[in-house]
Amino acid sequence: MTNPVTVRYMSRSEIESLMYSLVASRNNDEAQLFEAIARRLLEIIEEEARR
Repeated sequence: MTNPVTVRYMSRSEIESLMYSLVASRNNDEAQLFEAIARRLLEIIEEEARR
């Protein structure tokens, strides 16, 4: 089960996989914002890794 405590001990690849698998509910603006932030953060991490 994934919860805030278990996330703390996940590896980067596990977190990335989890972030790509989650989809925010259309009627939850805060969840949609968090999803957008998380996806952008992954994009930035990937861009920096290519440099």
